[in-house]
Amino acid sequence: MTSQNGIHPETERFFVDATSGLATVPFSGTCEKATMAPFLVGALQAVTEAATTPYLKTITCGGLTAPIDFAADSGYLHTIAVDQGGSADDGILLTDGIIQNLNIVWDLNARGVTKLANMSGTWVGSLLEYEQTLDGTWVNATIAQTGFFNNTDLWSIYPLSIDSVVYTDECIRRVELQINNNVTSNCKTTGGRANQYDIAPEYKLLITLDYNATTEKILKDFTTGAIVSGATWTNDTDAAKTDGKWSIVPTLDSSRLASPPKTYNGDFLGIQLDIKLYSKAAATPLTIYYTDTVDYGY
Repeated sequence: MTSQNGIHPETERFFVDATSGLATVPFSGTCEKATMAPFLVGALQAVTEAATTPYLKTITCGGLTAPIDFAADSGYLHTIAVDQGGSADDGILLTDGIIQNLNIVWDLNARGVTKLANMSGTWVGSLLEYEQTLDGTWVNATIAQTGFFNNTDLWSIYPLSIDSVVYTDECIRRVELQINNNVTSNCKTTGGRANQYDIAPEYKLLITLDYNATTEKILKDFTTGAIVSGATWTNDTDAAKTDGKWSIVPTLDSSRLASPPKTYNGDFLGIQLDIKLYSKAAATPLTIYYTDTVDYGY
């Protein structure tokens, strides 16, 4: 038996635990066409991919009828490599990676890089491995006219309606997609390493509109629990079958306003639709059609 001796911290009681819990890798930056798909799949956890280029990826929400059994290779876990560039062996690997939270923002009235589609969030995994010698070719991302979104492509929302009133033609100021998987460790292996995840996903679309004689009706719609229909956010009208096109499609008639819609745009009133997406009859709350020229083997 050991006991405290004196009033000072004792080296005999020093303990390092680098295995228990969930390791995290935060990220932020501009959405880039060739590398966007793993973030979307890592967040939603179900996908089918076309066999030929361009590779249309139909990404849906996993766990519709039962929890995802990650230990049995269900779902989609990724290995995240971090090249710190200090030396040949200072790479980091996050294994069994899954998106904890993902926020994608289209700020349609911004300028420069901030007007492009930008994302932020966190990957979590079962282990962080340091001092790794990483293989492959690392390519620095550069601002290109065709590699980023909300530059030359045109985004629109349709057929947005609330309580049967159509708002498709209203000015869209800002759109944000929020995905939070609320990942926790379910089962432990040697040293406390996670062997299974539990996730409790939440999906939201935040859409900012101008306040006017038409949109002011939405203030009352929140208090009556009005159904939000449509709200497909897209830079294409053909189910994203062309390289660089994608569509975010909520399940029809299963969405509700989650908070009061009144907001401010500087000194002016605005309307922010905080749309929470629900499953209906075990249907996916959200489908993302995304097309690029990379075969990820999903």
